[in-house]
Amino acid sequence: MQTTLLGLAIAIILALVAALVGPLLIDWGNHRALFEAEASRLIGVNVRVTGPIGARLLPSPQLTLHEISIGEGRDTIRAGSLGIEFALGPLMRGEWRAAEMHLVGPQVSLGLDASGRVRAPNLAVTFKPDELSVDRLSIKDGTIVLANGANGATIALE
Repeated sequence: MQTTLLGLAIAIILALVAALVGPLLIDWGNHRALFEAEASRLIGVNVRVTGPIGARLLPSPQLTLHEISIGEGRDTIRAGSLGIEFALGPLMRGEWRAAEMHLVGPQVSLGLDASGRVRAPNLAVTFKPDELSVDRLSIKDGTIVLANGANGATIALE
């Protein structure tokens, strides 16, 4: 009986060590196309991740993407990094719930073109918003540039 419990305890410890160390040994950059394709599918525009990608499983699942660009041309939304920590309970039930989301250095450009029409990034969100929830969102060092194409005036909100 004692050897069975000892064997079970060793197996649990080995599984925890593998879950802790395993993600550090994987080169997540090799899976960049998968992350970009899924993000592009979800929001309906081209998403590129040019920086490092990191992931971990313990103490809770977390994904970090660096140097992100959403869209193309002058309507591109950029961010230095996006970190998402998923809530483990809802994830086990198949629900996407971010316990914490950290967005660092987002840059968005909005404005009016020369004819007076609103110019903004065209995001065609294709997922159901109630399927993804965020408990805590923090945005650091963000910039929104408002531009008027008729007179060339711009203002930056930081």
